[in-house]
Amino acid sequence: MNTWIEFIDGKSVINLVELVKLLLRKIWIIILVTVLCAGAFFAYYTYYVTPMYQSSARLYVNNRASGLSSTITSADISASQSLASTYMVILTSKPTLTAVIEQTGVEYTYDQMKELVSVARANGTEVLEITVTTDDPDKSALIANAITDVASENIMETISGSSVKVVESAEPATQKSSPIIPRQTCKGALLGFFVSCCGILLVSALKNTLSVEDKIRRDFSNRAVLSAIPDLIGGKQSKKEDDRQALCEHMGFAEAESYKLLRTNISFFFSDNKPCHVIGITSSIRNEGKSATSINLAYTLAQAGHRVCLIDCDLRLPSVAKKMELQKKPGLVNVLVGQSREQDVLQQYSAKGTTVYVLTCGDIPPNPSELLGSPRMKEVVDSLSKSFDYIVFDLPPVGIVSDALAVTNLVDGMLLAVREDFYNRKLLNESIRMLDGVDAKLLGIVVTNSSTQQKEYKKYGTKYGYGGYGYGYSHEKEEKQKQLT
Repeated sequence: MNTWIEFIDGKSVINLVELVKLLLRKIWIIILVTVLCAGAFFAYYTYYVTPMYQSSARLYVNNRASGLSSTITSADISASQSLASTYMVILTSKPTLTAVIEQTGVEYTYDQMKELVSVARANGTEVLEITVTTDDPDKSALIANAITDVASENIMETISGSSVKVVESAEPATQKSSPIIPRQTCKGALLGFFVSCCGILLVSALKNTLSVEDKIRRDFSNRAVLSAIPDLIGGKQSKKEDDRQALCEHMGFAEAESYKLLRTNISFFFSDNKPCHVIGITSSIRNEGKSATSINLAYTLAQAGHRVCLIDCDLRLPSVAKKMELQKKPGLVNVLVGQSREQDVLQQYSAKGTTVYVLTCGDIPPNPSELLGSPRMKEVVDSLSKSFDYIVFDLPPVGIVSDALAVTNLVDGMLLAVREDFYNRKLLNESIRMLDGVDAKLLGIVVTNSSTQQKEYKKYGTKYGYGGYGYGYSHEKEEKQKQLT
């Protein structure tokens, strides 16, 4: 999960501490890339780049004729400095360099020779420094000295009353001027360090830039993520709903702790003295872990000493009885149609000293929405409320059918289950809009089936998610419904 980019009040903020931690975790990559780039630069500039050598000669520019007094005034110096720019042009002019080529016999054209020669004033004085750079130290010195010889004649012919004196002749260089191997190696190391750091951050930014929890906080700033349930099994999601979620006493430590966190957060919403609280759990679509969340939440509430009743209100595709290995019927539907009493069809699920009372779905009805929204449903809930501290509804997906909306007037709060690999902003937004449309109190969102690696479960935090499948009947269920009608 990307933790170095945080969203605060809808704005992205870089967490420098987490960014440094990320780079330290990948330090071996940074070191490896840095060493490889440094080695590549070293090898390239050592074996593939031709070494170059520089030789320099110096000329003193004088604007006085040779026959004048030997006394040099400040005006003479200023005049010499002002003429230096003119002399620099003459030194690199075509007549001068062509004469140098003829004198030295080097196989260069004028344009090539001009690229090899540079002329500059030495420390801003009237002394001109001629520098020649070639791949041969003797050739560099030869050309530089030839320029001083030819330049003296060309300058005096071009500018009357001036003279040039050789201050320092060029000598063959004993060391190459370029490339400087240590400097280029350091450049390679810096480049490798920069590229590796940028690559790590780019991969981190592109690969799961935000956890679903962060996306929900960003997209729905007014909705709380109450807990995130880790995926302890991993792998690709099967098409069977909730089949990757461990239930009740089979929950691992991390999963059990995430449900305890959910239980704690819910308790803050129910701080009043009402004897029984009714909680509905739904999702946008199938396979988001709503049934597993309903079962485990009921079990976790019972672990805290509460009397809890779990009701399977998914009258189209019920799963609680199968998951908890209980008798499928009679159940809620049979109670609602007057075939049974709720006290007679309640079943007990007990594990490790914890007991949850369960009202399964029972027979599949042809009119689930009408039954859930009937006055009889309210009577059943009112009756059970006298015996329990919490009643948990496992409701159908609100984004697929309207059944869940029919009982919103009976619940004290709703929870939305959201899966990591199913997350869809528009779909979740539509589900929230539908719940808000019937004035349902949405307590928050439960993120299910986190794909965090097993080693990360020991840390405080996981990554979370959600997505979409269709919701409908199989042919066998349709036949059973026809029989009931």
